[in-house]
Amino acid sequence: MKEMELSSLLKRLKEIALSSFAIIESRKNEVTFFEKNDLSIVSEADIETEKYIRDSLSVLTPDIPVYGEELGCDIADDCRLYWMIDPIDGTTWYKLGVPVYGSLIALIQNGEPILGSIGFPAISTLVYAGKDLGCFISSGKSNSRQLLIEPDQTEPTFVEQSTITSSGIHGTSTWIENGDTPWNLIAVLEKAKIFKFSGDCIQHVSVLNGASDAAIDTIMKPWDSAAIIICAREAGLTVMDLNGNQYGILNSGNLLTAKNEHLAKSLINLLSP
Repeated sequence: MKEMELSSLLKRLKEIALSSFAIIESRKNEVTFFEKNDLSIVSEADIETEKYIRDSLSVLTPDIPVYGEELGCDIADDCRLYWMIDPIDGTTWYKLGVPVYGSLIALIQNGEPILGSIGFPAISTLVYAGKDLGCFISSGKSNSRQLLIEPDQTEPTFVEQSTITSSGIHGTSTWIENGDTPWNLIAVLEKAKIFKFSGDCIQHVSVLNGASDAAIDTIMKPWDSAAIIICAREAGLTVMDLNGNQYGILNSGNLLTAKNEHLAKSLINLLSP
C-alpha cells in the first residue's frame, strides 16, 4: 500500500476511532455485561462499538474485510489485508468504572500491522500511527503531537534502573490461568526499581509517553496486540514477543514493549521459565 494512501487512511481511521468514543461513554452507566465461554466478560457496548467501527471501515474500504473480537475473527488463510478491532480492551475496567479501558483498531498487511489506533474514551485521548508515517497522540481539544523516543533513551538500560509494568499474573509461574507458558514474572518484580500492575493497552502507551520503561503482557490475542505493535514501532520503541522475536509476532500470544533493546532482552531473560 502506497504511503500517500496510508496517510489518507490514517486520517480517516483517527476520525472513526474518535467518533466511536461517544458510544462507549454514553453506555457505561446502563450497560449489561455477559460472561463469555473463556470466562472473560463482554458488554452490549462492546458489541455496539464493534458494529459501528465495522460499518464505518466497510464504507471507507469496501474491498478490505473487517474482523473483530466480538463479532467474528475467523480470518481466511489467504487473507493478506484486513482490519482488526478490539472495541473495548479491558472490559473489566470498564465495568469497574476505572478509566483505563481502551479501544483498538489496526490494519494488517501480510501479517504485520501497518495502521493502528489506541483510544481511551474516558480521557478523550487517542494514539495513532502508520507505517513510515510516525506515531501521534491527541488529547481533548489539543493538537496532535508526535511520539518519538529521544536518542538518549536508546542507551542501554538496566532492569534495576527501570519502571516496569505488567497487565497481571495470568500466564505466569504464579498463576498459569489459560496461558501456555509459566513466564517468570516474579523475577522481574523482584529486580525492577519500580514494578506496578497496570491496565491492558494503557501500560504500553505509558512507555510511548516515557512515563515507564517497559510493559509486559503474558497473554495477548491478535486484536489486543496489533495496534500496539505499529504504534510502538513508529514511536521508536523495541517491540518483541516473550521469545525475543521482533517480527511475525501478531499471533505470538504475548507482547513486550521497552524503550530500548537492551532492556527488552534483559526482561526476556528474566521472564524465561
